[in-house]
Amino acid sequence: MTRSPSPGASAGTAPSVLFVAPDRTRADAVAAALDRHDVSVTVEFDLGAALARIDDRTVDCLLVPRQFGQHTATDVVALVRDHHPDVPVVLLGPSGTDDGGTDPFAADPTVHRVSDDVDAISYDRLADRVRAAVARYRSSQAQRTERDIVSRLERRIQRTERKITSLHGVAMRLASASDADDIYEETVEAAERILNLDICFAFEAEADRFVPRAQSSTPTDRELRPVPKDAGAMGETFRTGESHRAVDMELHAFGRPEFGDYRSGLSVAIGSFGVFQAVSEQTGAFDEIDLELAELLVAHTNAALQRLSFERRLRVERDQYAALFENSADCIIDSEFVDGESVIRAVNPAFEATFGYDEPEVVGRAIDDVVAPDDRLDEAAKLTEMVRAGDFVQTEVRRRTADGEKDFLLRSVPVGENTIYAVYTDITARRDVEREVEAQNRRLDEFTSVVSHDLRNPLSVATGHLDLAREAVDNDHLAAVARAHDRMNALTEELLVLARQGTDAFATTPVSLAETAERCWENVETGDATLVVASDRTVVADSGRLHQLFENLMRNSVEHGSTDNRTVSGDAVEHGSPCDSGSDDSGQDRVTVTVGALDDGFYVEDDGAGVPPELRSRIFDSGFSTGTAGIGFGLTIVSNVADAHGWTVSVGESDAGGARFEFTGVETES
Repeated sequence: MTRSPSPGASAGTAPSVLFVAPDRTRADAVAAALDRHDVSVTVEFDLGAALARIDDRTVDCLLVPRQFGQHTATDVVALVRDHHPDVPVVLLGPSGTDDGGTDPFAADPTVHRVSDDVDAISYDRLADRVRAAVARYRSSQAQRTERDIVSRLERRIQRTERKITSLHGVAMRLASASDADDIYEETVEAAERILNLDICFAFEAEADRFVPRAQSSTPTDRELRPVPKDAGAMGETFRTGESHRAVDMELHAFGRPEFGDYRSGLSVAIGSFGVFQAVSEQTGAFDEIDLELAELLVAHTNAALQRLSFERRLRVERDQYAALFENSADCIIDSEFVDGESVIRAVNPAFEATFGYDEPEVVGRAIDDVVAPDDRLDEAAKLTEMVRAGDFVQTEVRRRTADGEKDFLLRSVPVGENTIYAVYTDITARRDVEREVEAQNRRLDEFTSVVSHDLRNPLSVATGHLDLAREAVDNDHLAAVARAHDRMNALTEELLVLARQGTDAFATTPVSLAETAERCWENVETGDATLVVASDRTVVADSGRLHQLFENLMRNSVEHGSTDNRTVSGDAVEHGSPCDSGSDDSGQDRVTVTVGALDDGFYVEDDGAGVPPELRSRIFDSGFSTGTAGIGFGLTIVSNVADAHGWTVSVGESDAGGARFEFTGVETES
């Protein structure tokens, strides 16, 4: 029979007592009394059943009467002690034995005696004895449990430390592996041998799937095959880089693995290379330490695979560099800093060919001692210091070769702390051209000076005297002299325009075609000619040079556009003086000049004599003219302006039969 704790008593804290009762009367009396003192009592009348309850560890204390059938209390306690030496026992009876001998349990702290006189027994005292005995027992059990836990943890820590130490050895072997297959195999073998992961695999990530690369010796339920890249825990582990421990795969978010019927598992990403997994047929086969050790092993695997990948890239880069070094058209010097100087370690074939020095005769010497002229040693030393400070240097230099000094573009690149790559590009031919251009520009400046001053001044004097002579004498020959003076003035102006086109500042801005055409029309002697502006488009151009273009085209149309100037020889380009007013008494038509827009540019056309097809390919040549008065520079100026803007100019025939100049490739603003 079992007595429950009284109301208000805590079942979790109340002592649980097993009373081996000799009879019903004694059982009821003791149970009822202890029940009132919040002591839970279980009564057994069978000693075997009582021992079974003690075996089950369902009681905290044993209450034994003086006599139990044929057994004395001493017999009962001795029997209990054979199986459970720590369970506290409270004896109902006086100290000593029935024959007056010494109490055999006097030295046993877990045995307590209380008088068993039913009438005189103090149940308060009995309850206190029970609670005190149970408290000591529970404390002892807690300490023992704590010691057991600590002992187990210490053993686990020792095993873990041994595994970690063994994994360091694995890391050393992985660090020396020269093949990815060996790395995967070593990883799985270590997981099986050191971490006791009986069933495990290593998968490598490809474009759209995981491919098995190694597996443990324990057979799997199914043959390992490639797994889709987005499959279950493997795909999630690789995508996020986060490890997963499935206690029960039935309850895991990513479900079971696709290669067998397993209940629990580990999934760890091998960096960007793949995934390591371990599985078990048992639920909860892996704990956090298993996961951490697997992560440690896989970290070594990832490091080894990264090393292999880096070594492969390094070999490729080294091969590429060697190919570039050997085959580059530029001269390359590989050097290192030694005692503050850049000492040559190697040169490429282009250096040998350009500088004329064989590699053996320059290796080990300072670069400046080999290639820097004596008068440029200070400059070379400064450049070396800049590179040594970590600066990238790119500049034009003069350097000494076996055939004399040449001009080079030097690019010095610091690599690491002590290495320099010096790249020399031979620009001698370009610099010779630049120097020739500079000389030509100086001669051109001298020419324009002569034209603008030395020629204009006497021409102005001649014009002044001519004016005086015409006031004093009326002679037709003086008119011819005046025309010659006008042509000389025009020649001077256009020569100056041509000379300055390459030196004037060039800046593009949005420019209105209509406004520019109308302003230029006012600056040209147009007589009775007419201007028609058929577009208000805005183009991006240099305003000053666009004025030059329009003025020369308008002057050309007005001077050569009258219909009576059409001849078999094609005398339509820059000849004669401006036409007279249109439809005058001589029957000569007025010229109309039209400015309009094209899809990607604009045009200027007239209704005059036009340009014969056989002459259209030559009219932009400098000095070309079919007339007796033209100087042949006006359309050359037009062509130069178009070229400066990147435009394409072409000449054709207008609908009215006149000349039509089209300009395409023009940037416009909407």
